[in-house]
Amino acid sequence: MSRRRSAGGAAISLDSFLDIVTNVVGVLILIAVVTVLSASDFAVASGATALSAPRQSASRIVFECSGDRLYFVDEERNAERVRRLVRREYPDEPISGDVVAALLALHDVGDANHRVQAEIHPQGMVWTYALRRGALGEPIDSLGQIATTFQRKLSELGPGGFVYFVVHDDSFEAFRQARDLARARGIATGWHPVEGQPPLRLSAKGSLGKRIQ
Repeated sequence: MSRRRSAGGAAISLDSFLDIVTNVVGVLILIAVVTVLSASDFAVASGATALSAPRQSASRIVFECSGDRLYFVDEERNAERVRRLVRREYPDEPISGDVVAALLALHDVGDANHRVQAEIHPQGMVWTYALRRGALGEPIDSLGQIATTFQRKLSELGPGGFVYFVVHDDSFEAFRQARDLARARGIATGWHPVEGQPPLRLSAKGSLGKRIQ
């Protein structure tokens, strides 16, 4: 059995690294106290004590609100794209987080909405999701339509699942409309406001999106 060491310079086996990829994806690393709200209550400010917390086993979908549009953050499929690239380039060799970060800097990995890259921080590997220039997203006036990605993803949520919104400072109206639509379906919501347009960052050491401070 291979030993799992640091995600930065120390080499680990491919299988161990791919385990890390799978385990890391899905936990936001935005550093702040988050407000996660039940479907029936919204009137608290960001930074207040959470009114309700999702179960640890609860499924979650993430949308980024930018330019008054919604962009689905496809954690699962983008993780698989990273896995495929690593398997192709390093099928048998031990690898490190530094190697993977360099690999993702050379190769454009992601989907129509986001490019995925990696950074090495003291707390380990951090995945960045940068919104692509020209990504279309879904405008406010389409969010209620059944064929939208937003409505489809709401329909796919299992019992107890919730929607998490990362809200840039130009997109509070898009967030409010999307939140109200989710709430009308009895789906819990969480959110975090972001100043400017920094990329989303995800890590096993994250504090938002799954765990509540």
